[in-house]
Amino acid sequence: MPTPPLFRATPVLTVLLALSLTGCSLLAEEEPVVLPASAISPDTTVTCEDVGDCGEAGAVRWSLPLEGDFYVERSESSAPVVQPAGVWLDHGHPYPRAVESEGVLYLSTSDTVTAVDTADAEVLWTQALGREIGLLRMVGPTLVAHLPEYGGDVEDVRFLEVDRDGARVFGADLPEDFEHLGAQVTSGSHLLFREYLPPDDESDPRYYLVEAATGKVDWSVSLPRADAHLLVGDTAYLKYDPEDARAHVVAVTGGEPGAEFDAPEEAGDASLLLEVPDGPILFDTPGCAPFGSGCDGERITAVDPAGGEVLWSHTEPGEVVSVSVDDQPLVYVRDEVGYRALDAGTGEVLAEDDEVAPAGLLPEFGAESGKVREEMALEEYDLLPITPTGPGVDAEPLDGLAVGAEHLTAYAAPDGPVVGVYLGCAPDGVGEASMGAAIGGAPCTAPRLFTVDH
Repeated sequence: MPTPPLFRATPVLTVLLALSLTGCSLLAEEEPVVLPASAISPDTTVTCEDVGDCGEAGAVRWSLPLEGDFYVERSESSAPVVQPAGVWLDHGHPYPRAVESEGVLYLSTSDTVTAVDTADAEVLWTQALGREIGLLRMVGPTLVAHLPEYGGDVEDVRFLEVDRDGARVFGADLPEDFEHLGAQVTSGSHLLFREYLPPDDESDPRYYLVEAATGKVDWSVSLPRADAHLLVGDTAYLKYDPEDARAHVVAVTGGEPGAEFDAPEEAGDASLLLEVPDGPILFDTPGCAPFGSGCDGERITAVDPAGGEVLWSHTEPGEVVSVSVDDQPLVYVRDEVGYRALDAGTGEVLAEDDEVAPAGLLPEFGAESGKVREEMALEEYDLLPITPTGPGVDAEPLDGLAVGAEHLTAYAAPDGPVVGVYLGCAPDGVGEASMGAAIGGAPCTAPRLFTVDH
């Protein structure tokens, strides 16, 4: 799934655009035009039942007006993007983020988390965290928010015990002198943090294992800096790729290094570690899909976590999309043939392409923005369409629906379709570019969170 970067730097060019209105040859000599309204324009919650197109590919499932100040950021090389206000010029700033769990969508904009019922777009609650949020993730039933610090290399983290009635916010019980870059990896119950050390510091970093449900430290240990990490419950697996020796994995339980085994040759030294709960350890080969051009004979490989015995290797070059354990452990992969669902214990192919459940391929769903051309009229630029993408998706571009729309995440709806989540501006809510815009863009008076059936 195409995902926007954690930060988008606001270039000085956007300031010039706001001042001269000629920054990317978009406006020429045209007067500003009020764009036509679209399905997300009403200043109230809109659902597909109101329009009668529920279930159709490309149909808006629901649209929700957002509170707060937003602006449309324009660029000479990319499509417009809607951003929350309150950000200083020339500073990197986090994108809005979203994650879905158990029928609730959690959206971060600036320093606030908003919980939305995916069934009817009802806002369940909002929670301000006091600092801009760079990343959201679910660790079991706990929502974890990473709070980047501008001008530095470290992050803070907040845990949110969430339900439909609200959130209880608490921090991690980490030492005050412990600087980190966010969790290296998570399991269904824990997060592993590694100490941030300057590149020229050759000392061993401290590792801390934190329980998500409480924020308490389970164990800590100083170990050489690993090249890849995996958590299985409260056991960490650290992978080392030395230049002059075989890649190997060290298991750390209770803060004590224990079992050690060589990484499988089948997966190559650049492989990453993935968990199959109550199953094998996967050595993924990112970059080996769709046509194997990014690898040299490496294969996705599963090993026994007890001693590293190879259980199976996939027959084709590819990469892991996701792992599911709903009914039986499955590994979803993309390879030269297409998408496949594999038995996690044996590697047997159980389904291919159209037979593969879309819910197992959610990371592959996203959207593509229209291409920016020179000498585009501002109206044409602002209305650059986005097109839903993903396995089996054949949707038309969403012409005229939103300005600056960004795909945030996707989830599987109870009635079957994969639903894409977007943040954008209703076309008739875009104002004139001005110096008053916090990021040198045009004010958006109609920011919308909306979903589209893929």
